Amino acid sequence: MNIVLKELKLQFKNPIIGQPTRAIEEHYYGRRVVALVNGSEKQFYFTKDEMPFLANEVEIISSIENREI
Repeated sequence: MNIVLKELKLQFKNPIIGQPTRAIEEHYYGRRVVALVNGSEKQFYFTKDEMPFLANEVEIISSIENREI
């Protein structure tokens, strides 16, 4: 399987309603990934339980492979 990461977006959400959201690990909510999988562009969404805040490129590609199988 050929996977090329094209775009990564981290999403944040404050756990306390009404408070401002900041780009910190405690407010990490999920990640949106756009990747080329075997030449076709696909979009994936991973929650904080599926992919940690400090995930590297190898972990992200591995998660996409697991989802595609």
